[in-house]
Amino acid sequence: MASITQVRRWHRLLAPLIGIQVLLWSISGAYMVLTDIDDIHGDHLVAEPLLPIDHAQVRLTFDGVKADYPGAMHIRLKQTPQGPVYFFKDGGIARAIDAKTGELLTPPDEASIRARAKLVYTSDDPIVKVSLYEEQAPAEMSPRLLPLYRVDFDASLSPSLYFSASTGELVGKRYDGWRLFDFLWMLHIMDYLERDNIHNNLLRIASLLALLLALTGVLLAWRSLKPAPEHEKPETKA
Repeated sequence: MASITQVRRWHRLLAPLIGIQVLLWSISGAYMVLTDIDDIHGDHLVAEPLLPIDHAQVRLTFDGVKADYPGAMHIRLKQTPQGPVYFFKDGGIARAIDAKTGELLTPPDEASIRARAKLVYTSDDPIVKVSLYEEQAPAEMSPRLLPLYRVDFDASLSPSLYFSASTGELVGKRYDGWRLFDFLWMLHIMDYLERDNIHNNLLRIASLLALLLALTGVLLAWRSLKPAPEHEKPETKA
């Protein structure tokens, strides 16, 4: 069994090795539990009008969509200002077809994306920039959503809305509060590339080291509460 001297040595070795990461876990964890996740998601930035589906206009059924697009997944019927539309993924590509005619809708242009952004954005801040991403997504968005339009507004905390360049659907809301959360999440899970893998080996190793640090600390605290054996007591001078 390890002596208390060995436990103390291990604790002193582990403290600088993993202590900074433990501090980062504490700071990032505190931010996560003290903030409103709906605010972090940027729900306050948009208010999409919820239109009831006009079933009288729907001519194409779900089965019809599957027949025309056998690889279609996540099929959704949604009412838009232009009428009912089916949205789905086909071979990883976002598609939108008119539920009245079954025709594939033309991808939106920048003007229609600007109009869509102004419609759903909850403030009257002006649009300062519209960017199209076709080959490489911004770091804050998944490449699986490409192609994308990004609409930046002139406002505090730099809000941005993302729309599918294939269907015109709103697919993301970002602002500096979300970006700070994402940075802290990266530090928390120790995935510095994709920022979404909570099963990476670096996190596993750090967790084991932190556990050892905690256990050795508990042993030292428990030992400090016990009276020291006679042979370990410091000598007193007469």
